Amino acid sequence: MYKEGTYFSDNKRHLEDSDYKVDAILRVLNPLLDKHDIKIHSYADVGCGAGGVLKGISQAFQKNGRKISEVKGYDVSPHVNDMEVEGVVFNHGDFIEIGTDADLITLTDVFEHVPDPVGFIREVSKKGKIIAFHIPLDDCLSVNLRNLQRYKIQNPGHLIFLNVNSALNMVTMAGLQILDYDFSKETISAPSNNQTFLQKLFSPIKRVMFFLNPWIYTKIFGFSLVVVAKSNQMD
Repeated sequence: MYKEGTYFSDNKRHLEDSDYKVDAILRVLNPLLDKHDIKIHSYADVGCGAGGVLKGISQAFQKNGRKISEVKGYDVSPHVNDMEVEGVVFNHGDFIEIGTDADLITLTDVFEHVPDPVGFIREVSKKGKIIAFHIPLDDCLSVNLRNLQRYKIQNPGHLIFLNVNSALNMVTMAGLQILDYDFSKETISAPSNNQTFLQKLFSPIKRVMFFLNPWIYTKIFGFSLVVVAKSNQMD
């Protein structure tokens, strides 16, 4: 599905949610970079997809005075061969095989698509210092009651179904040290969460529930988690 290019037959797939994901990631990431005085000179987005997150983060860094000399996007889908963003080098292939070292690596809604996620995270992190994740939390009442796992395996191709604890455990099992995490609260306003009539109808209620208790909200409706971790390259 990915290597044959069918997943990204529309090379703008998921692009509409990118800005919200960027805001969520940077809200957790930037304070950590400042607190630990971590300099980011090179950045790689693994499974870059339509390139929205890669573009958003790199532009935000430049705007805020974080000078990045190298920005690269990697994807096994051949659509990246036709992508062009100023200042970004796109690479078609498996990052584990062809990727170069980077101070920052982002994995945005990626490792739930691979059959050995712990091994994948471990191998990717060998080439990075700071790894930032955006992770879907599909292990929830809404998915389980409707038996949507079968559908999600086919589209969008999720092979594992996570909650907050299992997501954090998976990152740790891959050998990374978690620096901080938080729910991706910005994405509650993302277009994909406000498309259908029912989504729009229940949106005010969901926002109140999330404000009162994000954990209970994720157990019912699912959501996404931002995790920032450091690899052994920083030890």
